[in-house]
Amino acid sequence: MPASKTAAARAEAADQPTTFSFDGETYTIAPSKDWDLDALDAMEEGQIVKPVKLILGAEQWARFKTKRRTIGDLNAMFEALQNAAGLAGN
Repeated sequence: MPASKTAAARAEAADQPTTFSFDGETYTIAPSKDWDLDALDAMEEGQIVKPVKLILGAEQWARFKTKRRTIGDLNAMFEALQNAAGLAGN
């Protein structure tokens, strides 16, 4: 298991938030078991903006958007938070 996945698995097992870096900024997300069900619903519907906003929370979402962002940036952030939570590739 890669180091980042190992760290994510440990944080999840310890029921602790996970911190990760994206585009020079540090973000912290709750364990995936604590994510709002609306985030899961949105993911299952193929949405990306809504789950990212819900998982990051208002303050971190606003910080993410302080730079001009593209759909590619949003997709990369979604992948980064999934990796941080140990969910990518499942």
